[in-house]
Amino acid sequence: MQTNAVHLYCIDGNNLVRGAYGYGGPDFRDQEDADAERLIAALERTCQLLGSRVEIEVFFDGPFRQNLSARSTNLSVFFTRDLKADDVIVDRVRARNYAGTNKVTVVTADADLGERVKADGGRWQKIPHGAPLESIIRTIEGRFSK
Repeated sequence: MQTNAVHLYCIDGNNLVRGAYGYGGPDFRDQEDADAERLIAALERTCQLLGSRVEIEVFFDGPFRQNLSARSTNLSVFFTRDLKADDVIVDRVRARNYAGTNKVTVVTADADLGERVKADGGRWQKIPHGAPLESIIRTIEGRFSK
């Protein structure tokens, strides 16, 4: 599926979920899982809408979580286990750049990750902390409506 016509978005999953919803407390893990499920559902709708023009990969730190799986062919969900999601994302940018298919945008509020991505030939879609999920999705979809 990865051709020059396909634009790859790498989503910093934990960063987006925690930044968009900003929560804590004793039920933090359950709330984070529910918000991550909402993120995946919204990205699936985006993948269906944009079809073969886009591929989205979402990276979460930590172990596999069964409730976070994708059903769209152009959406993949990864769990980095012992690795840092940031490092895996940067590796994806480098690999696409090296292969000459460097249409990669990383979506994160993490400035360190964003600068690393730019240094390795990718684009950084800056997400302000607390940005609503809907505005992030609109930004991705809006790029293809022109």
